[in-house]
Amino acid sequence: MIELRHLRYFMAVAEELHFSRAALRLNMSQPPLSQQIRQLEEEIGAQLFVRNKRSVTLTNAGRDMYEHLSPWIDELSEIFARTRLISEGERGSLSVGCSYTTSHRLVPEVVRIFAERYPTVTIKLLEQPFARQVEALIRGFVDVAIIRLPVSHSELVSRELYEESLVAVLPHKHRLAGKSKLRLRDLKDEVFLTPSRHPAGLFDSVQTICEHVGGFKPTVLDISSSANSAVALAGAGMGVTLVPDAVRHADHKTVVYKTLVDSPRSMVGVVWRRANASPVTQLFVDVATEVAAVSPIG
Repeated sequence: MIELRHLRYFMAVAEELHFSRAALRLNMSQPPLSQQIRQLEEEIGAQLFVRNKRSVTLTNAGRDMYEHLSPWIDELSEIFARTRLISEGERGSLSVGCSYTTSHRLVPEVVRIFAERYPTVTIKLLEQPFARQVEALIRGFVDVAIIRLPVSHSELVSRELYEESLVAVLPHKHRLAGKSKLRLRDLKDEVFLTPSRHPAGLFDSVQTICEHVGGFKPTVLDISSSANSAVALAGAGMGVTLVPDAVRHADHKTVVYKTLVDSPRSMVGVVWRRANASPVTQLFVDVATEVAAVSPIG
């Protein structure tokens, strides 16, 4: 069977018209090269070179083969090299999922460093709520996601990255806006804006947190929207909300973020499919783990 290496051997001899020089160029000895050329001629069924003690020349068949092979031999080599890089994870594309609450701190740094190291990989970011991220992972719409743990599904595997607390989001003119730190009980008379009464993959429900940690039953307004909307509505004076600490890096001029000294903590991790994980996915997981290990995230 003719392989790419046979064609490279042929091209070297055709261009050098000398077996010893061609062998030196190919970093091999002359006898194996001569043997490979004879095997190529037998496989094709045509003599490609006329050999004598003084010279090597192309036959008409050999000259025709060289002229037609020259334009695409380099392109074929590039195709093979590109295929190898894709297999090794250093070329191709990668879909990365994240949510609003995980996209403000770690994700930009991970994407930046990954892009610097693997510039031939195209990265596509997809921001969605937690439940949709899990579905997108399972169905293969995204390759990897940085989301809040735990993720309990047999088809997915995860690695912990960092842990963080909740912060309280208040209108900037709120009576407690001047305090540097708060306790949950300080908010017992407030209306809590929450994106969902049962926020999957985030923290326990606001009711559970306030009752178990703050010792009070909160008044909750379920806005059935995103954490971003909850922050915006808090800025409009409709209430307060609790968000992960990373969200305080978002540019919302109408609110203030207050540390909760008694906040529960939540784990953020990188999640990918257990089966059929591509090499480029594994490279991204490694970069995310490395960045999280050196980033000051609390």
